[in-house]
Amino acid sequence: MENDNRKQTTLFGGFVKEEAKPLTFVKVYEEVASDGDQFTMTPTTATLNEEKGCITLVDTTKSQALTCYFDNHPSARFKSTPDGVRLGRAVERALKVEIGSYADLASAFVENTLELNITHTGDKGRLWVINVL
Repeated sequence: MENDNRKQTTLFGGFVKEEAKPLTFVKVYEEVASDGDQFTMTPTTATLNEEKGCITLVDTTKSQALTCYFDNHPSARFKSTPDGVRLGRAVERALKVEIGSYADLASAFVENTLELNITHTGDKGRLWVINVL
């Protein structure tokens, strides 16, 4: 039997595999659809995918992930501000810094403990707020 660092030995010499909870990818437009709806997560990691133009935030405590794109999809029905841009602006406001690149945005989550809160505020749509913990 191969020794795997992710396995623990039982009292009887066998191995117990650690079960990681599968991630649930959150769709903001479904979670925060109506006035008063709210979504909160505290990302423990942030992964930048420059090829696809997105950042994925992962809250391991809740086993949730949120992917935010920096550009609208070419066939998007409505051309609103992309979620990745809203996220970047919220981080800038919270940390009082200028985010110069997408890598800076990912680093902001890695280097700080930040809570993301998205609230539907009626006519103005979804408000993205970052709190520094």
